[in-house]
Amino acid sequence: MIAASPHLYRQQAAQLGISPQIVEYAIAQSAAPEKQKLPGILTLRHLAHLSGADYTYLRKITTRRHDAYRLFNVQKRSGGHRLIAAPEPHLAAIQRWIVDKILLERSASSSSFAYSRGSSPLRCAKLHLGAKWLIKIDIHDFFESISERRAYFVFRDCGYQPLVAFELARICTRVSSGDSANDERWHVNLKRQSNGLLDYRNEKMGHLPQGAPTSPLLSNLVSITLDEMIVKLATKYKLSYTRYSDDLTFSTGDSFTHVAAQDFLREVERILLTFGHAVHRKKTKISPPGARKIVLGLLVDGDHLKLPLNVRKRISDHVRGIEKFGISKHAASRHFISLWGMIRHIKGLLTYARSVDAKFAGPLEIRLTKALEQQSWPQKVISA
Repeated sequence: MIAASPHLYRQQAAQLGISPQIVEYAIAQSAAPEKQKLPGILTLRHLAHLSGADYTYLRKITTRRHDAYRLFNVQKRSGGHRLIAAPEPHLAAIQRWIVDKILLERSASSSSFAYSRGSSPLRCAKLHLGAKWLIKIDIHDFFESISERRAYFVFRDCGYQPLVAFELARICTRVSSGDSANDERWHVNLKRQSNGLLDYRNEKMGHLPQGAPTSPLLSNLVSITLDEMIVKLATKYKLSYTRYSDDLTFSTGDSFTHVAAQDFLREVERILLTFGHAVHRKKTKISPPGARKIVLGLLVDGDHLKLPLNVRKRISDHVRGIEKFGISKHAASRHFISLWGMIRHIKGLLTYARSVDAKFAGPLEIRLTKALEQQSWPQKVISA
Protein backbone atom coordinates (compact mmCIF):
# COMPACT_ATOMS: atom_id res chain seq x y z
CA MET A 1 0.00 0.00 0.00
CA ILE A 2 1.43 3.39 -1.00
CA ALA A 3 -0.72 5.96 0.77
CA ALA A 4 -0.93 3.70 3.82
CA SER A 5 2.79 4.17 4.49
CA PRO A 6 3.81 7.37 2.64
CA HIS A 7 6.97 7.96 4.71
CA LEU A 8 8.47 4.60 3.77
CA TYR A 9 7.42 5.13 0.18
CA ARG A 10 9.19 8.51 0.07
CA GLN A 11 12.33 7.00 1.61
CA GLN A 12 12.45 4.16 -0.89
CA ALA A 13 11.78 6.52 -3.80
CA ALA A 14 14.56 8.85 -2.66
CA GLN A 15 17.01 5.94 -2.59
CA LEU A 16 16.06 5.18 -6.20
CA GLY A 17 16.48 8.81 -7.23
CA ILE A 18 12.82 9.33 -8.15
CA SER A 19 11.62 12.93 -8.41
CA PRO A 20 9.75 14.17 -5.29
CA GLN A 21 7.02 15.58 -7.54
CA ILE A 22 6.40 12.13 -9.03
CA VAL A 23 6.38 10.57 -5.56
CA GLU A 24 3.79 13.01 -4.23
CA TYR A 25 1.63 12.50 -7.30
CA ALA A 26 1.79 8.72 -6.81
CA ILE A 27 0.79 9.03 -3.14
CA ALA A 28 -2.15 11.28 -4.03
CA GLN A 29 -3.26 9.01 -6.88
CA SER A 30 -3.28 5.90 -4.69
CA ALA A 31 -5.11 7.52 -1.78
CA ALA A 32 -8.67 7.22 -3.17
CA PRO A 33 -8.69 3.46 -3.91
CA GLU A 34 -6.71 2.65 -0.76
CA LYS A 35 -9.33 4.43 1.35
CA GLN A 36 -11.73 1.82 -0.04
CA LYS A 37 -9.29 -0.98 0.92
CA LEU A 38 -8.33 -1.46 -2.73
CA PRO A 39 -4.81 -1.62 -4.16
CA GLY A 40 -3.38 1.63 -5.44
CA ILE A 41 -2.59 1.21 -9.14
CA LEU A 42 -0.56 3.99 -10.72
CA THR A 43 0.03 2.76 -14.27
CA LEU A 44 -0.42 -0.30 -16.46
CA ARG A 45 3.17 -1.27 -15.71
CA HIS A 46 2.41 -0.97 -12.00
CA LEU A 47 -0.59 -3.27 -12.48
CA ALA A 48 1.69 -5.77 -14.22
CA HIS A 49 4.06 -5.65 -11.24
CA LEU A 50 1.27 -6.08 -8.67
CA SER A 51 -0.50 -8.90 -10.48
CA GLY A 52 2.59 -10.71 -11.77
CA ALA A 53 1.43 -10.20 -15.36
CA ASP A 54 3.60 -9.47 -18.36
CA TYR A 55 3.47 -5.76 -19.22
CA THR A 56 3.86 -6.29 -22.97
CA TYR A 57 0.95 -8.75 -22.87
CA LEU A 58 -1.23 -6.23 -21.02
CA ARG A 59 -0.42 -3.61 -23.63
CA LYS A 60 -1.61 -5.95 -26.38
CA ILE A 61 -4.86 -6.53 -24.50
CA THR A 62 -5.57 -2.87 -23.70
CA THR A 63 -4.77 -1.70 -27.24
CA ARG A 64 -7.00 -4.45 -28.69
CA ARG A 65 -4.10 -5.88 -30.71
CA HIS A 66 -4.75 -9.39 -29.41
CA ASP A 67 -8.08 -11.20 -28.96
CA ALA A 68 -7.28 -13.52 -26.05
CA TYR A 69 -10.56 -15.43 -26.05
CA ARG A 70 -11.58 -18.88 -27.24
CA LEU A 71 -15.17 -18.94 -28.51
CA PHE A 72 -17.53 -21.89 -28.25
CA ASN A 73 -21.26 -22.52 -27.89
CA VAL A 74 -23.09 -24.29 -25.09
CA GLN A 75 -26.65 -25.48 -25.40
CA LYS A 76 -29.32 -23.70 -23.39
CA ARG A 77 -31.93 -25.68 -21.48
CA SER A 78 -34.61 -23.57 -23.13
CA GLY A 79 -33.19 -24.30 -26.59
CA GLY A 80 -30.66 -22.55 -28.78
CA HIS A 81 -27.05 -21.83 -27.90
CA ARG A 82 -25.13 -19.41 -25.71
CA LEU A 83 -21.79 -18.03 -26.90
CA ILE A 84 -19.02 -18.43 -24.35
CA ALA A 85 -15.82 -16.39 -24.67
CA ALA A 86 -13.23 -18.07 -22.44
CA PRO A 87 -10.06 -16.02 -21.81
CA GLU A 88 -6.71 -17.71 -22.36
CA PRO A 89 -4.92 -18.70 -19.12
CA HIS A 90 -2.70 -15.62 -18.81
CA LEU A 91 -5.60 -13.18 -19.20
CA ALA A 92 -7.82 -15.30 -16.94
CA ALA A 93 -5.16 -15.07 -14.20
CA ILE A 94 -5.08 -11.27 -14.48
CA GLN A 95 -8.87 -11.08 -14.40
CA ARG A 96 -8.97 -13.32 -11.30
CA TRP A 97 -6.51 -10.92 -9.64
CA ILE A 98 -8.88 -8.04 -10.42
CA VAL A 99 -11.75 -10.07 -8.96
CA ASP A 100 -9.89 -10.96 -5.76
CA LYS A 101 -8.24 -7.60 -5.12
CA ILE A 102 -10.85 -5.15 -6.40
CA LEU A 103 -14.30 -6.44 -7.34
CA LEU A 104 -14.92 -8.71 -4.35
CA GLU A 105 -14.51 -5.69 -2.09
CA ARG A 106 -17.44 -3.92 -3.75
CA SER A 107 -21.09 -4.50 -2.79
CA ALA A 108 -23.89 -5.06 -5.26
CA SER A 109 -27.41 -3.73 -4.71
CA SER A 110 -29.67 -5.46 -2.20
CA SER A 111 -31.92 -6.50 -5.09
CA SER A 112 -29.18 -8.63 -6.70
CA PHE A 113 -29.02 -12.31 -5.70
CA ALA A 114 -26.39 -13.72 -8.07
CA TYR A 115 -22.59 -13.78 -7.83
CA SER A 116 -22.38 -12.01 -4.45
CA ARG A 117 -21.19 -13.55 -1.20
CA GLY A 118 -24.06 -15.28 0.55
CA SER A 119 -26.44 -14.91 -2.38
CA SER A 120 -28.37 -17.89 -3.70
CA PRO A 121 -31.41 -18.84 -5.78
CA LEU A 122 -33.17 -19.94 -2.58
CA ARG A 123 -32.79 -16.55 -0.90
CA CYS A 124 -34.03 -14.89 -4.06
CA ALA A 125 -37.06 -17.16 -4.46
CA LYS A 126 -38.07 -16.87 -0.79
CA LEU A 127 -38.77 -13.16 -1.20
CA HIS A 128 -41.62 -14.06 -3.55
CA LEU A 129 -43.32 -16.67 -1.32
CA GLY A 130 -47.07 -16.20 -1.12
CA ALA A 131 -47.22 -14.24 -4.36
CA LYS A 132 -50.62 -13.84 -5.98
CA TRP A 133 -49.19 -12.16 -9.07
CA LEU A 134 -45.76 -12.87 -10.53
CA ILE A 135 -44.03 -11.07 -13.42
CA LYS A 136 -40.79 -12.40 -14.91
CA ILE A 137 -38.51 -10.60 -17.38
CA ASP A 138 -35.35 -11.88 -19.04
CA ILE A 139 -32.67 -9.52 -20.39
CA HIS A 140 -31.42 -10.54 -23.82
CA ASP A 141 -27.62 -11.13 -23.99
CA PHE A 142 -27.12 -9.53 -20.58
CA PHE A 143 -23.30 -9.59 -20.34
CA GLU A 144 -22.81 -8.69 -23.99
CA SER A 145 -25.04 -5.63 -23.62
CA ILE A 146 -22.79 -4.12 -20.93
CA SER A 147 -20.20 -1.87 -22.55
CA GLU A 148 -16.61 -1.11 -21.57
CA ARG A 149 -17.79 2.45 -20.86
CA ARG A 150 -20.01 1.19 -18.06
CA ALA A 151 -17.17 -1.01 -16.75
CA TYR A 152 -14.91 2.05 -16.82
CA PHE A 153 -17.20 3.94 -14.44
CA VAL A 154 -17.11 1.05 -11.97
CA PHE A 155 -13.34 1.40 -11.73
CA ARG A 156 -13.64 5.20 -11.54
CA ASP A 157 -15.99 4.72 -8.58
CA CYS A 158 -13.25 2.60 -7.01
CA GLY A 159 -11.10 5.73 -6.99
CA TYR A 160 -8.80 4.92 -9.90
CA GLN A 161 -7.56 7.68 -12.17
CA PRO A 162 -9.16 7.85 -15.65
CA LEU A 163 -6.37 6.12 -17.59
CA VAL A 164 -6.01 3.28 -15.08
CA ALA A 165 -9.80 2.82 -14.95
CA PHE A 166 -9.87 2.75 -18.75
CA GLU A 167 -7.12 0.11 -18.89
CA LEU A 168 -8.83 -2.05 -16.26
CA ALA A 169 -12.07 -1.83 -18.26
CA ARG A 170 -10.23 -2.87 -21.44
CA ILE A 171 -8.73 -5.89 -19.64
CA CYS A 172 -12.21 -6.98 -18.56
CA THR A 173 -13.96 -6.51 -21.92
CA ARG A 174 -13.74 -7.85 -25.45
CA VAL A 175 -14.52 -6.45 -28.90
CA SER A 176 -16.92 -8.73 -30.72
CA SER A 177 -15.92 -10.07 -34.10
CA GLY A 178 -19.38 -11.46 -34.85
CA ASP A 179 -22.68 -9.92 -35.89
CA SER A 180 -22.80 -7.58 -32.91
CA ALA A 181 -19.61 -5.91 -34.18
CA ASN A 182 -21.84 -4.20 -36.75
CA ASP A 183 -24.23 -2.96 -34.07
CA GLU A 184 -24.11 0.85 -33.77
CA ARG A 185 -23.98 0.56 -29.97
CA TRP A 186 -20.44 -0.80 -30.23
CA HIS A 187 -18.99 1.91 -32.46
CA VAL A 188 -17.19 5.01 -31.24
CA ASN A 189 -16.92 8.32 -33.08
CA LEU A 190 -13.13 8.73 -33.30
CA LYS A 191 -13.50 12.29 -34.60
CA ARG A 192 -14.62 13.26 -31.10
CA GLN A 193 -11.55 11.64 -29.57
CA SER A 194 -9.01 14.34 -30.32
CA ASN A 195 -7.17 13.70 -27.05
CA GLY A 196 -5.75 10.56 -25.47
CA LEU A 197 -3.22 7.91 -26.41
CA LEU A 198 -3.29 7.02 -30.10
CA ASP A 199 -2.69 3.33 -29.28
CA TYR A 200 -6.03 3.25 -27.47
CA ARG A 201 -8.10 4.75 -30.29
CA ASN A 202 -10.48 2.06 -31.50
CA GLU A 203 -13.71 2.50 -33.42
CA LYS A 204 -15.29 -0.52 -31.73
CA MET A 205 -16.57 -0.55 -28.16
CA GLY A 206 -15.84 -3.60 -26.01
CA HIS A 207 -18.38 -5.44 -23.86
CA LEU A 208 -18.35 -7.96 -21.03
CA PRO A 209 -17.59 -11.44 -22.38
CA GLN A 210 -19.60 -14.32 -20.96
CA GLY A 211 -16.86 -16.62 -19.71
CA ALA A 212 -14.47 -14.07 -18.16
CA PRO A 213 -14.02 -14.30 -14.35
CA THR A 214 -14.64 -10.55 -14.03
CA SER A 215 -17.94 -10.41 -15.93
CA PRO A 216 -20.35 -11.66 -13.22
CA LEU A 217 -19.24 -9.21 -10.53
CA LEU A 218 -18.90 -6.33 -12.98
CA SER A 219 -22.42 -7.00 -14.26
CA ASN A 220 -23.71 -6.56 -10.70
CA LEU A 221 -21.72 -3.41 -10.06
CA VAL A 222 -22.70 -1.65 -13.29
CA SER A 223 -26.35 -2.50 -12.52
CA ILE A 224 -26.55 -0.76 -9.14
CA THR A 225 -28.20 2.37 -10.57
CA LEU A 226 -30.41 0.22 -12.80
CA ASP A 227 -31.60 -1.76 -9.76
CA GLU A 228 -32.27 1.46 -7.84
CA MET A 229 -34.44 2.82 -10.65
CA ILE A 230 -36.38 -0.42 -10.96
CA VAL A 231 -36.88 -0.64 -7.18
CA LYS A 232 -38.37 2.87 -7.26
CA LEU A 233 -40.73 1.87 -10.08
CA ALA A 234 -41.67 -1.44 -8.40
CA THR A 235 -42.44 0.41 -5.16
CA LYS A 236 -44.76 2.70 -7.08
CA TYR A 237 -46.70 -0.38 -8.22
CA LYS A 238 -46.38 -2.06 -4.76
CA LEU A 239 -44.29 -4.90 -6.18
CA SER A 240 -41.31 -6.77 -4.71
CA TYR A 241 -38.28 -6.92 -7.01
CA THR A 242 -35.28 -9.26 -7.30
CA ARG A 243 -32.65 -9.69 -9.99
CA TYR A 244 -30.70 -12.90 -10.46
CA SER A 245 -28.19 -11.97 -13.16
CA ASP A 246 -30.43 -11.42 -16.21
CA ASP A 247 -33.64 -12.72 -14.58
CA LEU A 248 -35.88 -9.97 -13.18
CA THR A 249 -38.78 -11.05 -10.98
CA PHE A 250 -41.63 -8.97 -9.56
CA SER A 251 -44.42 -10.12 -7.27
CA THR A 252 -47.26 -8.94 -5.09
CA GLY A 253 -49.50 -10.58 -2.53
CA ASP A 254 -52.16 -7.93 -3.11
CA SER A 255 -54.67 -7.38 -5.88
CA PHE A 256 -53.32 -6.48 -9.30
CA THR A 257 -54.57 -6.43 -12.89
CA HIS A 258 -53.35 -7.42 -16.35
CA VAL A 259 -53.66 -3.79 -17.44
CA ALA A 260 -51.41 -2.64 -14.59
CA ALA A 261 -48.97 -5.45 -15.42
CA GLN A 262 -48.72 -4.34 -19.06
CA ASP A 263 -48.22 -0.70 -18.04
CA PHE A 264 -45.52 -1.76 -15.60
CA LEU A 265 -43.74 -3.88 -18.23
CA ARG A 266 -43.60 -0.94 -20.63
CA GLU A 267 -42.01 1.26 -17.97
CA VAL A 268 -39.46 -1.41 -17.03
CA GLU A 269 -38.52 -1.87 -20.67
CA ARG A 270 -37.93 1.88 -21.06
CA ILE A 271 -35.58 1.83 -18.07
CA LEU A 272 -33.68 -1.19 -19.41
CA LEU A 273 -33.27 0.45 -22.82
CA THR A 274 -31.61 3.49 -21.26
CA PHE A 275 -28.92 1.11 -19.94
CA GLY A 276 -28.46 -0.61 -23.30
CA HIS A 277 -30.48 -3.73 -22.44
CA ALA A 278 -33.20 -5.37 -24.50
CA VAL A 279 -36.03 -7.48 -23.08
CA HIS A 280 -36.30 -11.08 -24.28
CA ARG A 281 -40.03 -10.75 -24.91
CA LYS A 282 -40.66 -14.44 -25.58
CA LYS A 283 -39.54 -15.13 -22.01
CA THR A 284 -41.64 -12.40 -20.38
CA LYS A 285 -44.34 -14.04 -18.27
CA ILE A 286 -47.25 -12.76 -16.19
CA SER A 287 -48.70 -15.29 -13.72
CA PRO A 288 -52.04 -14.19 -12.22
CA PRO A 289 -53.81 -15.80 -9.23
CA GLY A 290 -54.40 -19.50 -9.83
CA ALA A 291 -51.42 -19.92 -12.17
CA ARG A 292 -48.32 -21.84 -11.17
CA LYS A 293 -45.58 -19.49 -9.97
CA ILE A 294 -41.96 -20.53 -10.37
CA VAL A 295 -38.91 -18.44 -9.48
CA LEU A 296 -35.50 -19.84 -10.46
CA GLY A 297 -36.94 -23.33 -10.72
CA LEU A 298 -38.82 -23.23 -7.39
CA LEU A 299 -42.54 -22.99 -6.66
CA VAL A 300 -43.34 -19.88 -4.57
CA ASP A 301 -47.13 -19.80 -4.52
CA GLY A 302 -47.34 -21.29 -1.00
CA ASP A 303 -45.79 -20.49 2.37
CA HIS A 304 -42.62 -22.49 1.69
CA LEU A 305 -40.45 -23.29 -1.33
CA LYS A 306 -41.25 -26.45 -3.26
CA LEU A 307 -39.59 -28.38 -6.05
CA PRO A 308 -41.74 -28.57 -9.20
CA LEU A 309 -43.07 -32.02 -10.07
CA ASN A 310 -40.94 -32.30 -13.23
CA VAL A 311 -37.75 -31.68 -11.22
CA ARG A 312 -38.70 -34.27 -8.60
CA LYS A 313 -39.50 -36.76 -11.35
CA ARG A 314 -36.19 -36.13 -13.16
CA ILE A 315 -34.15 -36.77 -10.00
CA SER A 316 -36.19 -39.86 -9.08
CA ASP A 317 -35.84 -41.25 -12.61
CA HIS A 318 -32.05 -40.91 -12.44
CA VAL A 319 -31.83 -42.88 -9.19
CA ARG A 320 -34.33 -45.50 -10.37
CA GLY A 321 -32.50 -45.90 -13.69
CA ILE A 322 -29.16 -46.57 -11.99
CA GLU A 323 -30.79 -49.05 -9.61
CA LYS A 324 -32.59 -50.94 -12.37
CA PHE A 325 -30.26 -50.79 -15.39
CA GLY A 326 -26.86 -49.97 -13.95
CA ILE A 327 -24.64 -46.91 -14.31
CA SER A 328 -23.36 -47.53 -17.84
CA LYS A 329 -26.73 -48.30 -19.43
CA HIS A 330 -28.44 -45.39 -17.71
CA ALA A 331 -25.68 -43.02 -18.80
CA ALA A 332 -26.02 -44.22 -22.40
CA SER A 333 -29.80 -43.81 -22.36
CA ARG A 334 -29.44 -40.24 -21.07
CA HIS A 335 -26.58 -39.41 -23.50
CA PHE A 336 -23.93 -38.74 -20.85
CA ILE A 337 -20.41 -38.96 -22.26
CA SER A 338 -18.77 -39.43 -18.84
CA LEU A 339 -20.02 -41.78 -16.11
CA TRP A 340 -18.29 -39.67 -13.48
CA GLY A 341 -19.86 -36.57 -15.01
CA MET A 342 -23.32 -38.14 -14.74
CA ILE A 343 -22.80 -39.10 -11.08
CA ARG A 344 -21.63 -35.59 -10.27
CA HIS A 345 -24.67 -34.18 -12.07
CA ILE A 346 -27.09 -36.37 -10.11
CA LYS A 347 -25.36 -35.64 -6.81
CA GLY A 348 -25.58 -31.94 -7.57
CA LEU A 349 -29.31 -32.22 -8.22
CA LEU A 350 -29.77 -34.11 -4.94
CA THR A 351 -27.76 -31.55 -2.97
CA TYR A 352 -29.90 -28.77 -4.40
CA ALA A 353 -33.09 -30.75 -3.75
CA ARG A 354 -32.04 -31.39 -0.12
CA SER A 355 -31.66 -27.64 0.47
CA VAL A 356 -35.31 -27.24 -0.55
CA ASP A 357 -36.95 -30.50 0.56
CA ALA A 358 -34.81 -32.78 2.74
CA LYS A 359 -37.65 -35.30 3.22
CA PHE A 360 -37.75 -35.88 -0.54
CA ALA A 361 -34.01 -35.84 -1.24
CA GLY A 362 -32.74 -37.74 1.82
CA PRO A 363 -34.12 -41.20 0.92
CA LEU A 364 -33.02 -40.79 -2.70
CA GLU A 365 -29.46 -40.00 -1.59
CA ILE A 366 -29.42 -43.19 0.49
CA ARG A 367 -30.71 -45.23 -2.46
CA LEU A 368 -28.12 -43.75 -4.82
CA THR A 369 -25.27 -44.50 -2.40
CA LYS A 370 -26.46 -48.08 -2.00
CA ALA A 371 -26.77 -48.57 -5.77
CA LEU A 372 -23.26 -47.23 -6.37
CA GLU A 373 -21.82 -49.51 -3.69
CA GLN A 374 -23.57 -52.56 -5.16
CA GLN A 375 -22.06 -51.74 -8.55
CA SER A 376 -18.55 -51.47 -7.02
CA TRP A 377 -18.24 -47.76 -7.68
CA PRO A 378 -15.10 -46.30 -5.97
CA GLN A 379 -15.75 -45.18 -2.40
CA LYS A 380 -14.03 -41.82 -2.96
CA VAL A 381 -16.60 -41.04 -5.65
CA ILE A 382 -19.52 -42.17 -3.52
CA SER A 383 -18.49 -39.96 -0.62
CA ALA A 384 -17.45 -36.98 -2.78
